[in-house]
Amino acid sequence: MSKFSTKLKQKQSIVPQQIIKSRLLELSIDELEKDLETEIQINPVLEERNIEESKSGTHTDPFPDQSSYELFLANIPASIDISDELTSQIDTSDLDDKSKAVAKEIIYNLDKNGFLDIELELIADNHGLDINDIDKIRRKVMQLVPSGVGSKDLQEYLIYQIGDSSTLANEIVQDYFDEFLNQETNTIKEKIKCSNEELENALLFISEQNFSPILDNDLGNENVIPDAIVKQKDNQWLILINDRFLNKYQISQDYFEAAMNSNSSKEEKTFLKNHISNAQNILDTLDYRSNVLKSVIEQILLAQGDYLIGKSDFLNPLKLEDIAKVIDKDISSVSRIIKNKFIDSPLGLISLKSLFSNALIKKSGEVTSSNELKKTISNLIDEEDKKNPLSDSDLVDKLKENDFLVARRTVAKYRKLLNIKNANQRKE
Repeated sequence: MSKFSTKLKQKQSIVPQQIIKSRLLELSIDELEKDLETEIQINPVLEERNIEESKSGTHTDPFPDQSSYELFLANIPASIDISDELTSQIDTSDLDDKSKAVAKEIIYNLDKNGFLDIELELIADNHGLDINDIDKIRRKVMQLVPSGVGSKDLQEYLIYQIGDSSTLANEIVQDYFDEFLNQETNTIKEKIKCSNEELENALLFISEQNFSPILDNDLGNENVIPDAIVKQKDNQWLILINDRFLNKYQISQDYFEAAMNSNSSKEEKTFLKNHISNAQNILDTLDYRSNVLKSVIEQILLAQGDYLIGKSDFLNPLKLEDIAKVIDKDISSVSRIIKNKFIDSPLGLISLKSLFSNALIKKSGEVTSSNELKKTISNLIDEEDKKNPLSDSDLVDKLKENDFLVARRTVAKYRKLLNIKNANQRKE
């Protein structure tokens, strides 16, 4: 057994509880069960409770082979979330502490594809900085790996990727992006005055670029198992966390006794005790995950309860920071716990992340959410004269009548987010 000892002592320190905690916090219920089934194969002291309590015959050597141990260690860092990797890059960067805090807030507000999912104005207000300073930090984030994370939208991400590689492709995306999306190649050719071959090569070059900084691996909703069920009864919310796996696993008594056995060698005891410690960390984290998830859902229900039962058409403003402060957790923990999590609600199956909305200030001073602005824009367009549709400037004026004071570019942004075409394209 002596051949294991030196290597084991060097490697045990790389499996701290916070890595296990970070990994398990962000998994959905389905992913978590698959992960725990893998852990049983990797960590010999973790087992399902339905395993036979007594084992017949002679007691075999409980000390696993080195390959099992290597597999266990190798599995941990491979599961670190992309936000952890980005945060780690920020921690080791040459940014000052305040800029690092801003950069991390940007990272925590990326959507599943790596695009920025928060207004720069809100980050500027949170940190008391000028919006131009915030944007400079955002561009530092865009230089991280994967490249381009934090881009405001697809247009900016494509421009960032193309850079100086193709002047014509850059011009098309920069100045004729709507025409590019609508495949109006003749219009682009007339405005740029280039040959068919040049245009074809430029369009091919654009199509070869990535269309999101982060590949979206999320499962479709059709096979999603809810992580919690929320129902209202007698004006009180009932929260049932789906933690059926909490009592499904245990630490093997046989391996525990082997670790305590005076006849076991020092190397065997060290190996087993560390595996027992890691198994206990996993079981503790399962309990911690359920408690944090319930606390987060409770705060979400306080803010968005009326929306979930149909009393309100709009979400209230709600940010990760709002919940993190109340439950006394860091923003990264809240970000992980809502990732890939779904609840079975009165509205049906809905993701926790969809219940967050940025704040907007109306002309009257009332605080509302970006969700209400999107809904108002959608309603105005639904009610417009289709023979004379509203331009983005017209929508700005209409929104003023509805107490919204927003710029034309903001209207255009939300219109695109709603997948609504521009006025010319909507005209019948």
